Amino acid sequence: MDILTKQRYDRSDIRRLNAINVLDLLRNQGALSRANIASRLGLTRATVSNIVADLLEASLISETTYDGGRAGRPGLLLELNPWSGCMLAVDIDLDRISLLLTNIGEEVLWRESISYDLKESPGKTLEQVALLIEDALAVGRDRELQCYGIGVAWAGLVDRVDGQLAYGPTSGWEHVTLKADWEKRFAVPVFVENEAHAGAIGARYVETNAAPQNFIYISLGVGLAAGVYIDGNLMRGERGFAGQVGHTSFDANGVKCRCGKEGCWLTEIGSSAVIRKLADVGVDVPQEEGAEVDWIDWVAEKAEQGDSSVLKVLDDVGQKFGTGAARLVQAFNPSLIVVGGRLCPLMKFVEPVIKEAILAETMSCMTDPLTVVVSQTNEDQLRGCLATVINHVMENPAIGELSK
Repeated sequence: MDILTKQRYDRSDIRRLNAINVLDLLRNQGALSRANIASRLGLTRATVSNIVADLLEASLISETTYDGGRAGRPGLLLELNPWSGCMLAVDIDLDRISLLLTNIGEEVLWRESISYDLKESPGKTLEQVALLIEDALAVGRDRELQCYGIGVAWAGLVDRVDGQLAYGPTSGWEHVTLKADWEKRFAVPVFVENEAHAGAIGARYVETNAAPQNFIYISLGVGLAAGVYIDGNLMRGERGFAGQVGHTSFDANGVKCRCGKEGCWLTEIGSSAVIRKLADVGVDVPQEEGAEVDWIDWVAEKAEQGDSSVLKVLDDVGQKFGTGAARLVQAFNPSLIVVGGRLCPLMKFVEPVIKEAILAETMSCMTDPLTVVVSQTNEDQLRGCLATVINHVMENPAIGELSK
């Protein structure tokens, strides 16, 4: 091997890589003994003991019960320490902002959600969020937990490098900074993702061991975007703008979209489209401020009761969702489509319709391995934010001189 291309590692690099591998193993496999770790990673017992000592000192892992499942002297089991710190997830959707504070074990410590008007200035809206973040961080401090970071899911074209919203096709916001401002204000790392990308990350980490290498997460709510995994990697594009499928042409004679174009896919299946189509068949959705029931829950209850008008509208939305999703299947050949976002509670009623529409519009050879599921939660974005923070902690273990 050419000396110029040969990768050289010093002892601290190897120590860091070993620590990362130990943390990753415990994250994916659960509690293990030192002997188990050494065996699975192919390391000596002495090396594992040294790394474990560092991780215990940094409180990143903890010792639990004795391993009684093997012959010989039982060893103490090790696991990630859920109380080593906390992390905060923030989902900035187009009509609602949700926040979730958890420990590293993802045990919920605090949550809040507020609605807002896109007509408000970005500065005023983000200041509201910042005040809520201060409340959340105070909860963490009261429990003597350091905050490892804030993960943010943001609807629109997010420049992930500098953490700003470059452009919101629906909100109209442009060049709104966040990452640098919040890192200075809160003195913790801030990670900003497009909301569909965050949703895809969340969906992938819900079932870490079973996560497919090629899948598409479609986030449907006030907006519409996709997170696409290809060969195990999230496809972000040149500036992180990949996946803005909601503003692609769907109906040449369709209604005008807030982005300025007509007939966008979003205008046929997004929240405003559902409300508009329900009104067309005589179903008036309660949307007044302060309503006791969220309108999505209200519509879901009507569907559960078998309301024929509601089910007819949802069938139409499901059909058009599937027709548009088929184009993504043709383009990326995934093995799984996950339907996520705020409208999940409604899409579960038309899951078969979505599947049939995709099958009808896609070449059969591309649908043979294809599975379509509706997410069981509308918090994939928040879970993706948490996973992003955990990933950072796992890849940058704060032990000795390795702390970054």
